Amino acid sequence: MPFSSIDDQIAKLQQFNNKGGFDRDDKTSAKISAIAGKAIESMKQSAAEFLHVSLDDEKHSEEHVKATIDVFAESLSIKDKHGVIPIQCAAGRSESVAFVPLMAQEGLLLGVGGEESRGGLLTADKNVFVDLSYIEDDEKCKKVLEQLRELDFFQKEDIRNFDLLYHFLCDGCAQRFEMLAAWDPQSLMTSTCNGGEPLIHDADMTEETFEMILKAGMRHFPERLGFLFRTYKGKTACETAFYELGAEIAIRIICRCIPPGENHPILHMAADSAPHMHMHLEDMLMKHYREEAYTKDATGRTVSQVRFHAQLRQGDTLSLTSANANASFFRKATDDQIESKDPRSGLYPFMMAAASGQKSDLDAVNYLLRRCPKLLAAQYE
Repeated sequence: MPFSSIDDQIAKLQQFNNKGGFDRDDKTSAKISAIAGKAIESMKQSAAEFLHVSLDDEKHSEEHVKATIDVFAESLSIKDKHGVIPIQCAAGRSESVAFVPLMAQEGLLLGVGGEESRGGLLTADKNVFVDLSYIEDDEKCKKVLEQLRELDFFQKEDIRNFDLLYHFLCDGCAQRFEMLAAWDPQSLMTSTCNGGEPLIHDADMTEETFEMILKAGMRHFPERLGFLFRTYKGKTACETAFYELGAEIAIRIICRCIPPGENHPILHMAADSAPHMHMHLEDMLMKHYREEAYTKDATGRTVSQVRFHAQLRQGDTLSLTSANANASFFRKATDDQIESKDPRSGLYPFMMAAASGQKSDLDAVNYLLRRCPKLLAAQYE
């Protein structure tokens, strides 16, 4: 007589139980109950092990995983030897990460991790959203984040609360980074790195991460050229990229994100943001942005006007005495430079020279005013 299969045996035990089974006081009944209890505990542990280390989206379906959870609900809360529950393990492996949304749904219903854990996504020592930055499969992880957002497990404020743009600003995370930046563009301005520097000043930038942040910045803040000239500790992001990546590589990335010939005021911003080294930046950029040298920015100024105003604001050129090495700065100034207002301060150059405090030179103020005949004529009309 052939042995019964496990399924047949379970069915027969169920029928036996329905018919009354053993007497509750019978020693045999107690023994079988103890054996069954151990068997169920063993199966529960096996289910947890399956959810921890064996999930594979090429072998298993969501229906398979859900059926396992339905039968062994407690398995979702069982920790492995590292103190990690199944959903957290799933978020750490490319083969299993696709099951994270399902496990979060089921975990929420079962109270996994407590009321504030969102089904186990957030615990005292684990954050699944951050863990999703460590997996190489960019497209798959992006899809998981989108599903979690649709299910309301992932909220917009999480991007800033958990510094997710910083965590996803790494090689191989371009799609995830782009998705987060599109959902919360303002975080491109507010997010910082571990050292406190803005993302575009990341001291550990690579070619890929610099392009990721600059590309996102251009998409959402084109008027600011993707924060390429945002300053931090006296240095622009452009300078930081030159230093970290090398000028040749940095320029190549900049040209991909800010295509030459499209009248972007890149030379104007270079002159305005870094007057102390404007010629270096302009010379580097001019080789690729020749047409931009003849355009005007949004305020209607040429590159030379922008440069002139920036140097006046800096203040170290405000002397007309022959003994000062910067005296030629005023002598070489053109009429269109001297007659144009600085939009940032709202002042004409002679006013900027007069308002420079202890650095003010009355000869310089007088010289600039006399070179502005339109203003003098207006006083007598």
